[in-house]
Amino acid sequence: GDESQPFTGLTIGWNQIAAPEHTSCSHGTDYSFWFRPASTERVAIYFQGGGACWMGETCALDRSPSYDPFVDETDTPPPTGIFDFTSEENPIRDWSVLFVPYCTGDVHVGTETRSYDVAANDSLPAGTVQIQHAGNTNATAALEWLYGRVSQPEQILVAGVSAGSLGSAVHAHDVAARFPAADVVQLGDAAGGYRAPETVPEVLTTWGGDQILQRIAGADIEAWSFESAYRDDVQRAPNLRMAQINYHEDEVQLGFLALLGQRDVRLIDLLDANLGEIEATSSGFASYMLPGTRHGIIRDDVFYDAVVDGVRLRDWTAALIEGED
Repeated sequence: GDESQPFTGLTIGWNQIAAPEHTSCSHGTDYSFWFRPASTERVAIYFQGGGACWMGETCALDRSPSYDPFVDETDTPPPTGIFDFTSEENPIRDWSVLFVPYCTGDVHVGTETRSYDVAANDSLPAGTVQIQHAGNTNATAALEWLYGRVSQPEQILVAGVSAGSLGSAVHAHDVAARFPAADVVQLGDAAGGYRAPETVPEVLTTWGGDQILQRIAGADIEAWSFESAYRDDVQRAPNLRMAQINYHEDEVQLGFLALLGQRDVRLIDLLDANLGEIEATSSGFASYMLPGTRHGIIRDDVFYDAVVDGVRLRDWTAALIEGED
């Protein structure tokens, strides 16, 4: 675009942008994303959460769906947490923000359309459900739109909650490679405990996520975990720093771990194992652990209230963004 007017045609506040035709939500409905124009120097990219599915029972909308299948008015960015641009404490108050919605059940990495068998139950016959796992396609379309308008940012925050946390860890590598002169910080919220080595590679392959992950991690898909995106032995851009926030007994993470076959586990044990592996293989990785069972915090106002060991989460996040210890 025109460098002098990169945000021509956009209004102050959130703009809903229709995505190109090759994008799609899980059931073929239209995809769109949101953008808030402000600084061209500092840009935040937020990947929305909203579950995931990899079997008929949880993918079919008439059974027990475990994901958000549509982009609609319920996906408008909230005015809370890091999206409260009236708060002087907001570390991204005067930044431009790209909000990447999520409606594909594949943690923003999918590239495949899949059919899943659905078993009969008391009221419904057996059948199949087709899911368009187009998460990578959708995210890439939103990022390409941004790249057409922002050419030389100084700082980029790539963040996400839940499924968006996993998506942010993957896509941050591409963002950092795209802007080698920028300082890029990834912050994943509420997804650090997914330690299920028997099932995770299979689920990623089902979605077609192995393609993007192998490009980034270069690892054998059999050895792939959601934490692989954080390790130094991946092809890490030198301008990328990575961090996580987790609640120590996040009930939603425990629920999805049960779907992945990990039952009767303590989330803190899985978090400690995953975070320990990352810290052992990663320079400059930062982590913030909160007590409790909540799921996600940066999109909520409690972000400004939370304190652990005398350190406010808001202050820790600001220091992380600024590159302080």
